[in-house]
Amino acid sequence: MIRRVLVTGTITLTTVLITTAGSALAAPAPLRAADTAAAPELSVQTVRPGTSFTLSPPTGCPSSSGEQVVYISYTDSEDTTHQLASMTTDELGNWSTARLRLPVAGLDDAGAWDEPEVATGPGTVDVTCLNSDFVAAVKSRGGSSVMPGQVRRAVIDPPLRGLEDDPEDPDPGEDDENVTLSYETVPLTAVGNPARIKVTNVVAKPGDTISVAPVDVCAASADPAASARVEVSPAMSVPDDEGGDDGEGGDDGEGDEEEDVSGLGAEADPDAIVSLPLELTGGTWPATQLKIPADAELGDYAVTVDCLDSAQEVSSRYEAVPLALGTINAAAAVCSAKGATVRLSGSYPSALTSGDDELELPATVRFKGSGPWTLRVDSALTGAALLKQKVACPEPDYELTVSKTGLSASGAVRARVCNTGDASARALLQVAAKGKKFATVDRELLGVDDCSWLTGSKVKKGSSVRARVLIDPEGKGSTDQDVEHTFNVRRPE
Repeated sequence: MIRRVLVTGTITLTTVLITTAGSALAAPAPLRAADTAAAPELSVQTVRPGTSFTLSPPTGCPSSSGEQVVYISYTDSEDTTHQLASMTTDELGNWSTARLRLPVAGLDDAGAWDEPEVATGPGTVDVTCLNSDFVAAVKSRGGSSVMPGQVRRAVIDPPLRGLEDDPEDPDPGEDDENVTLSYETVPLTAVGNPARIKVTNVVAKPGDTISVAPVDVCAASADPAASARVEVSPAMSVPDDEGGDDGEGGDDGEGDEEEDVSGLGAEADPDAIVSLPLELTGGTWPATQLKIPADAELGDYAVTVDCLDSAQEVSSRYEAVPLALGTINAAAAVCSAKGATVRLSGSYPSALTSGDDELELPATVRFKGSGPWTLRVDSALTGAALLKQKVACPEPDYELTVSKTGLSASGAVRARVCNTGDASARALLQVAAKGKKFATVDRELLGVDDCSWLTGSKVKKGSSVRARVLIDPEGKGSTDQDVEHTFNVRRPE
């Protein structure tokens, strides 16, 4: 049975890096699309995300279907499916051992930032052969041809649906019309978290120096020639309709020299602005200073560290760390009765987010209420926190002055109150008859320098009452007991 996998995105296939070892298999016997082949063989039963392992087929795809795509994915313990690779077979359906990794945070093959978050626990590896119609569709929609045995990543939406199906049709019909063979699933348990690195100055400028240090060691290896490599690569926002060729079946002829990564390892990034070898000792490497080129373009980058075997193949990959080149400055808060605004400026060219708002410099961030607030500005591309600080407005000086108290001509309690502070506030007149609690009898919101008489209920002849004036600083019912004026009045017989 075929497990359907929905991975959001368009078909974007880019040749990646890994040429698998091993010779082509003998041509398999023809198989019907409904057939299931034996499970491929994994080199491990448990694996940490980012650590390389291999998968070997017991037989190739059906020879009668010609060149095909081998689609490899992993479904973790939380039933989330992660695409690991897609490969093209030769004309007889043969494919050989694939070198794979459970994904970790970093740049995908289109250069976009990705955080897959593979759940730990038991999962399964699924392998499916897809026919030449699928291969032709991949090439016509931007994929470049890949030699047999080379692994490439793809984002396919959806990966196993018939290419002629209407994506708007809720009942697309037979989903597996392009499937020529499905292999039995292989159990694989994800254990632990990806290895991590620590980067200083995650917001830097061209010409600056950053420090990269290991938090974890490389995967255990008996290879005495094992090494590591650190790279700083640009992160890009890739449009959904971006293609991979000129539409005439060949490359556009540009960037051929950039793809020469001889001596850097099969998965070195030709677009990296920094690529530096690291020496391993006991599986670890020393903290390393990286100088960002003075002519580097501003924007988002990823700092990636790979552990390499003697053949310069990636044996494990650390979780990448986002890096932003540019400046982001926050001016002092401008406060008002409604809240505050903070003006952002700088040289960072990419989109930013602050809360639910997307921003481009220069920009203004608005806060409501009385604060204090937390100003956080993130990269819209990587989600990295580029600026985080507290924002507060000076607390206003709330002050009321009671200039006169007494009784009105009709015998009512009254008080003359003036706002002598620097912010609006509400004045309250409260009266407590003998043996009773204070009760508010009048209130008025006073602006700065405003004065008013507050008047309460009448006092009986021959009686006395206790009264006080309180201040409600925000005018929202939260009285300040420390700002008050208490007085007594007595009405003669």
